[in-house]
Amino acid sequence: MKARRSAIKIVLICFAICFCWGSLQSMQVLSRLVPSIQSKSVSATSTRKLAAVVQPQTKMGRGSLRKIDHNSLHHTKGAWWLESWFHFSFASYYNPSNMNFGALRVINDDYIKGPSGFGKHPHRDAEIFTYIVEGQLSHEDSMGNKEALPRGCVQYLSAGTGITHSEFNHDKETVRSLQIWMTPDSRGHTPQYGSSRYLKEDRHNKLLLILGGSTAAPSWQGIAPGKGINLHQDANVFVSECDAGTKFNIELGPKRQAYLICIEGDLAVNDETMTTRDAAEAVADDSEPMQLQLEALQKGSLFMIIEMVKS
Repeated sequence: MKARRSAIKIVLICFAICFCWGSLQSMQVLSRLVPSIQSKSVSATSTRKLAAVVQPQTKMGRGSLRKIDHNSLHHTKGAWWLESWFHFSFASYYNPSNMNFGALRVINDDYIKGPSGFGKHPHRDAEIFTYIVEGQLSHEDSMGNKEALPRGCVQYLSAGTGITHSEFNHDKETVRSLQIWMTPDSRGHTPQYGSSRYLKEDRHNKLLLILGGSTAAPSWQGIAPGKGINLHQDANVFVSECDAGTKFNIELGPKRQAYLICIEGDLAVNDETMTTRDAAEAVADDSEPMQLQLEALQKGSLFMIIEMVKS
């Protein structure tokens, strides 16, 4: 009987040792798997989301402000003649957590070498406008519009029920332009095209309203009225080219938001410092306005503000 009990004890001890060894082995395997899973998760996270970890939203008392560093934008070379920085998902770049900011759907900072460009292609149900930063960009569409516009000018296309157009650089100088899309307030608008030509003095140390919307523009100090192009959306677009030290104090109304782009130079927005190609998202509370203090820094600044209804 004693021998039998001893044998049982030995078996139990061996089983316990094997069980513990197996558990240890399992824990070691898990410890190797978990970092691997985490690393895959981080690599799959959007660059915009990673930037948000480094630069979280700053609460401004009556809203929030989030800087978007230019290094977090999606950089691509789509062809020998095209280099782009995408603010939101576009073409082969797809990130479900970076699809839009309210009605703002696309901002592409494009460099287009000549002689080349975007051949004829269709659009539908989109409010599209292009701001020319450098060079001269030519537009042609299926409604018979054809023109070339230089720095500081804006092209507007309401695609509505459908339109085709092309954008081309026919010169040797590289064109830099911001192509921006917004979702319309409804589908099926009649297609239309418009453009506005501006000189530097029109936007110099002023907030030039280059595009209006379906409601009245905000009554900020320093606004210079534009030439009457209106989007099919509750949004307003301003540009300014400022000397160092130029300041603007603006107020986002309740349930409003704004996307700011530092196109050239450097710019302070409240406590954030922005350099070329940086952006910022400002969102006011639902019940209180939000104050924004803008100042062009040492290099001066060319910047854009897209102000819109919060959604």
